[in-house]
Amino acid sequence: MASKGTEGFGNIAWWGFSPAQDLQDLGKELRLEKLTLSESAEPSRDLNVLLVGAGDCRHILKTIAQSYRWNRRKINFYVVENQLELLLRHLLLLHIALEPPGRMGLQEKTELYLEVFGDALVREQTADYIRTKATDFIKLITDADRLARDMPLIDMSMLKFRERDAMEAICKFWRDPQDKSFDIVKFWDARQRRYLEVRYDSRKNVYDWDRTMKLHEKDAKILHGSEYNRWRDSGVAFQVREGDYTVGNRTLASGVLIKREGERIPARGYWGDIATGPFISHGIESENQDLFKTANGLHTGCCSFVSEYNLLAMFHEILHRERYAPPKEQKDAQGEKGATLTEITEEEEEEEDADQTTDTSGGGDRGDGTAKDEDQALIPCPDFKVHFLPLNACSDIPRRSKYARLFDVVFFATGMVHGITPELNATLADEAVIIVETAKYLIDLRKEQLEQFGSTVNEMATAAGWKPISTCDFTKDVFAKYQFKRDS
Repeated sequence: MASKGTEGFGNIAWWGFSPAQDLQDLGKELRLEKLTLSESAEPSRDLNVLLVGAGDCRHILKTIAQSYRWNRRKINFYVVENQLELLLRHLLLLHIALEPPGRMGLQEKTELYLEVFGDALVREQTADYIRTKATDFIKLITDADRLARDMPLIDMSMLKFRERDAMEAICKFWRDPQDKSFDIVKFWDARQRRYLEVRYDSRKNVYDWDRTMKLHEKDAKILHGSEYNRWRDSGVAFQVREGDYTVGNRTLASGVLIKREGERIPARGYWGDIATGPFISHGIESENQDLFKTANGLHTGCCSFVSEYNLLAMFHEILHRERYAPPKEQKDAQGEKGATLTEITEEEEEEEDADQTTDTSGGGDRGDGTAKDEDQALIPCPDFKVHFLPLNACSDIPRRSKYARLFDVVFFATGMVHGITPELNATLADEAVIIVETAKYLIDLRKEQLEQFGSTVNEMATAAGWKPISTCDFTKDVFAKYQFKRDS
């Protein structure tokens, strides 16, 4: 279990505690011009990115979505997580993001993604989608040829056989509607009671305090009381569509070992974040500054709306390789609002469906000589590959020659900074950029604890021979950036 100081953080990071970033932009100190693909020139080597404990695929999605803004290059993402459930969540969320337009429109895709991503309770149709994909994923996990054919973005070849067997078992749990062992309503309430203790009866006041005096002070002022209180009470962060949110989101189930009568026994439950929420990944920053308008000193929008817009824009960019132009809010002669963002987006999608080509919808040849239904093929991402690495990869890869001098950009999440060691240098390319997520949005930590966390990270980076690119205030900044330069 987590220590008392990080009880709200939990044992598993279902979502990240930093906004989604284009890693080509975040690691721009790297000389990217040497990693360019030219139609006429010899292709240079790929850009290789190591993601340690990111928790979700936000950085991967944004990097893919905005790749057209940079010189063309192949990018390999190597993903390390501390639990296999997280790898399966990566697989599911990436699958949703790449659903072809012939099968799922942008608005529907956005709503489904947010629901799976951040809601403890989901609608029945969302639960059906998860069950269906769990069955499909069992086939992908156990058949490498099928994975290469149906979801070529993903590479699981580096996982151990026992890890793939465990992932198959998790998928069977996801798809079993008869298994009543995961009562997330009970688990959520138990976690809140343990976390709040004597404050539980006045929890509404605690929620308001945490939001206004902690998260608002950490630059998340757009977080609205109704969405945050609803999430703290029930685990439902994004209620983007009318409906009954009554089915437990099984993708948020994981196991821990609990001491009982001197023995360690496995227990499945909800062991993730119950304090900050899934709002940081997509809900507090955006290129569209109109989302952050205020009236009388208060934001007119909220994190849910910003998250919906950001994901819709990313999915649009992945599909069309162009910036998303938000629809203008229309007003009628009486000054009343016209169509909503959702209504306009869905109308635009209906018009686009008639013009979709086979290439755009992801159709084409299966690779075995047979034509694949264009409605079944995922949106192609030929310049990208996501490699799932084993759970012990941070300690293991420095000893393997295939990873020698491989990684150009490395990202460490808050909960995985213990992976910063001098041994990792063997895997870093010359002039590699290392990005460390600070603990800024962990609301359980006081200012002095954030400063101590920063001092520890800086000491570890210094011991590894990494030089800070700029000064980082670990109480205010979201990322600390370092650079490794190999002695010639």
